[in-house]
Amino acid sequence: MQSIRDVFYIGYGPSSSHTIGPYNATKYILNKYQNIKDVKIYLYGSLASTGKGHLTDYIIDKLLKDIPHNISFNSRKIVRHPNTMLFEITLLDGNKKKETIISIGGGVIKVVGEKKKKDQVDLYPHHTLSDILAYCDKYGYSLAEYVLYHEGEDILVYFDNIYQTIKESIDRGIKAEGNLPGSLNVKRKAKAMYENMLANHLEDDISTNVAIASFAVSEENAAGGLIVVAPTCGSAGVIPGVIKYLEMKNVSYENIKKGFLVAGLIGALAKSNASISGAEAGCQAEIGVATAMGAALISTALGYSNNAIAQSAEVALEHSLGLTCDPVEGYVQIPCIERCAMFALKAINAVSIVSLLPKEANKITFDESLLTMYLTGKDLHAGYRETAKKGLAKVMKNKKQ
Repeated sequence: MQSIRDVFYIGYGPSSSHTIGPYNATKYILNKYQNIKDVKIYLYGSLASTGKGHLTDYIIDKLLKDIPHNISFNSRKIVRHPNTMLFEITLLDGNKKKETIISIGGGVIKVVGEKKKKDQVDLYPHHTLSDILAYCDKYGYSLAEYVLYHEGEDILVYFDNIYQTIKESIDRGIKAEGNLPGSLNVKRKAKAMYENMLANHLEDDISTNVAIASFAVSEENAAGGLIVVAPTCGSAGVIPGVIKYLEMKNVSYENIKKGFLVAGLIGALAKSNASISGAEAGCQAEIGVATAMGAALISTALGYSNNAIAQSAEVALEHSLGLTCDPVEGYVQIPCIERCAMFALKAINAVSIVSLLPKEANKITFDESLLTMYLTGKDLHAGYRETAKKGLAKVMKNKKQ
């Protein structure tokens, strides 16, 4: 398991796997090969089905600029991973090269056939939350202390920037007007929601403020704005809603930073042991994991015990199981924006439920819920895994016809 910096990082929307991943893949090609004559790029699986709506071709075009290239979308070819790209490179000397690159979620890419780089260090000696809890119990560590020990003190400075970026994206989203990019003509709602809140004197209502913060950042993401990926672009609105909740509860920034540490641990465990890719395991892998991270952040910031934090994350994930990824026309807009707000509130509710449960109540561990999520995702029909072929995407397509 690598650094939690791979779970919380700053990037441009609208999709970590379909925009940031292909961006990083194209940068890899440009850095590895000099004197390129032309490039053919083949996008397969989910990248082919929803790449247009996620600006996959746009970001590749932007990077390749004046290099002659052609992008093909092929959703029929069977590939092992749904976010697979094939680059066929012709060099000026006539040599031809092929690179198969997979966008595994959260903007991270895997080059097929390439060994792990030396700088990709496994920071953590434990691989499950159960093992981590046992270690912390034995030596008297909190989960936040455990993460801080393995990441180093500079991770706190890193989260200063993460926190500031979240705040700025909320502010931008509340001020922005107009329609989001694409054919859906979805109107931004965060500003109107904020104005309605003021008009109805709901400034002190927590649920309203949480929803507005989530909408603001999700709309910024959908517009290709700068946001904090946590753990993906499509689920980036959950953590801002959670942060707004903690601020309204007058939780100190120092405790919020402790929450970031443990939320990152939960996301890293999901990324290492399961998936955070909607194309691989449905929206449960994106929004479900984000909600578990949010619950862990809240419960840590509120001073819960290690076991109660783990239980909060488990409850949040368990009740996100089976969630499908069916973006209408492939855009990270419907139902993604509203869903972030709904699940930020679910993270809060998960923590509230755990606070009422007796200590011996948790029969299911976070690790077991995480495994269940991954297996469920593998069983989901491909149409419900970010292909825009089933579910709400299909219903809305039929309605349009």
